[in-house]
Amino acid sequence: MKDYLYYLIQKKKDIKTGISFKRILIASLIIIFVISIICVSIFLSSKESIALSSLKEEKLENLIKEKGQNLNELFKDNYADVCKRDKELAYIYLQKKLKARDIAFVLHTIKLGENFWTVAKKYGVNIDTVIGCNPELEDLKARLNHGIILSNKTGVLHQVLEKEETLDLIAELYKVDKEKIKQANNLKKEKLNILDMLFIPGAKPVYMSNNLRQLYAKRSMFRSPLCGTYTSLFGTRTHPVTGEKHGHKAVDIRAKIGTWVGAAADGIVIFTGLDENLGYYIKIQHKDGYTTLYGHLSKIYVRPWQKVRSGQLIAKTGNSGRTTGPHLHFAIHKNGVALNPLNFLW
Repeated sequence: MKDYLYYLIQKKKDIKTGISFKRILIASLIIIFVISIICVSIFLSSKESIALSSLKEEKLENLIKEKGQNLNELFKDNYADVCKRDKELAYIYLQKKLKARDIAFVLHTIKLGENFWTVAKKYGVNIDTVIGCNPELEDLKARLNHGIILSNKTGVLHQVLEKEETLDLIAELYKVDKEKIKQANNLKKEKLNILDMLFIPGAKPVYMSNNLRQLYAKRSMFRSPLCGTYTSLFGTRTHPVTGEKHGHKAVDIRAKIGTWVGAAADGIVIFTGLDENLGYYIKIQHKDGYTTLYGHLSKIYVRPWQKVRSGQLIAKTGNSGRTTGPHLHFAIHKNGVALNPLNFLW
């Protein structure tokens, strides 16, 4: 009987061992199969990349011919005019003319739901770079299927259009060190030729359309006091607490309690205090009759008649006053008249 029991136990163990072995074998085969697929995909994609790379020049030449454009004739135009005419040609023009070989550019086509800010963020740059690489822009409305050119580093493009232009003058114009411009563009000599293309690292745009210049000037006056989602905009709305319709002469920006609030511009604090509706709030006087107001705060770090710098910590967000949740109430006035903050903020 004992021998028989021993036999049954051993048999059971052998069966379990066999099942475990089969499972391990199947799992191993699956892993090998998956790795093989990945390796083949990488190999094929690398071959495709090599093929595309070797055909790049030929494709560019063909594209130019398809558009009925001669390369020599194309290079007689300036970059801004080519951008207005054809963005693909502008991209080719840039690739051929730019002296900065370490700066990569991409021609991005605007997709549904995108705006210039989201696209800039995607490529790790800012709105200044969008404006500085696309001189044909008349406004900042991203249009579906419209192409924009972006660099992989923050900065702007500059084209030499006057024979009197020198690196010293360009450096002064953009407030960028001359050596940084030389380094970014691989310049060993300082001599420049008409229609030379330069990349100015970290610069803000100088040349733009008249319409965009006015918009840019206005929107350079103030910075957003914090990063967050707009939950209520300027204009008529239904009050979230009372349910009554009234004019909302500010924007509400959602933020967790204790979020840093920075001054929207240089100025002087003219009031800090408590209001039944606004809760704890701050009012700052700026130049040219502008004032900004920050409400529903949890903590205030400034006092009346204190000078503040743009971006300086002045308070932290809260839930004080009449609210349905923590957020910042932000308003801009000029000579006592309420203005839509979104006309000033990027």
